[in-house]
Amino acid sequence: MAPAVTSLRKERDLKAREELILDHARRLLAEKGFQAWNMEQLAVAVEYSKGTLYQHFSSKEDLVLAVASRILNLRADLFEQAASFKGSTREQGRAIGLASCVFAHRHPDFFHIEMMLKSASFWEKASPERKEAHARAGARCWRTLYNIIVSAIALGDMPRLPWSAEHATMALISITIGSHVVGMEHNLRVFAGIDNPLLSVRLNQDLVCDGLGWKPLLHEHNYAATDQRIVSEIFPDAAAFLIPA
Repeated sequence: MAPAVTSLRKERDLKAREELILDHARRLLAEKGFQAWNMEQLAVAVEYSKGTLYQHFSSKEDLVLAVASRILNLRADLFEQAASFKGSTREQGRAIGLASCVFAHRHPDFFHIEMMLKSASFWEKASPERKEAHARAGARCWRTLYNIIVSAIALGDMPRLPWSAEHATMALISITIGSHVVGMEHNLRVFAGIDNPLLSVRLNQDLVCDGLGWKPLLHEHNYAATDQRIVSEIFPDAAAFLIPA
C-alpha cells in the first residue's frame, strides 16, 4: 500500500477515535458535570487506554475545551446559515437571534460548559492549540453578527452614535448569552414570571436592538411575519418551539 494512502487512513482513524472520545466526554459532562468523572472512566467508556486519551488531549480540561469548541462551531454554523436570510439588516440580525434559540434548544448543556470555561484555573490547564481552536470558533459567531451590524450602520439602518459596531455586537452577544444562562435558573424564571425562556431571550434581543436604534424598530414592522419566513426558509424543523401556538 502506498505511503500516502497509509497516512490518509491513519489520519482518518485518529480523527474517528478523537470524535468517539469527544462524544463520550460530552455524555459524561451532561450526566455528571465536570467533577464527578475522570479520564479512567472515560477510557473504559471508549474502550481505549488512558494513555491513548492523552495522545489526543493533554488534560481533562483540554478535552472539555475541545468538546466546547466542537459545540461552538455548531453555533457558528447556525449563525452563518441565518445570515443568508434575504431581508433588512435588522431582519438578518433577528434571524441570528432565532438561530441562537435553535442552538440553545439543541445544545442546552453548552451554557453550563461555557460558564465553567471562564474559570482561570480551568483555562490554564488547556493547551495553546485547544485555546486557539476555541477562539476561532467564537470568532466565527462574532464575525457573522458583526458583519451584519457593519452593514446596518453603512446603510443607515443603525445610527452612527457614540458606540462602535464592536460595542453593538458585544451588547447583543452579552444579552443573548446572559439571557440563556439566567433562563436555566428555575428560581429566577419564577421571580420574573417567565414561562418560555426562549421567548424571553428574543424579547431581550429586541429591547437591545431598539435601544441601538436599529431600524425598523419593533413597533414599526410586522416581525411576527418575518419570524414565520425565517423559520420556514431557514429553520423549518424548529417551528414547534420557535413559533408559539
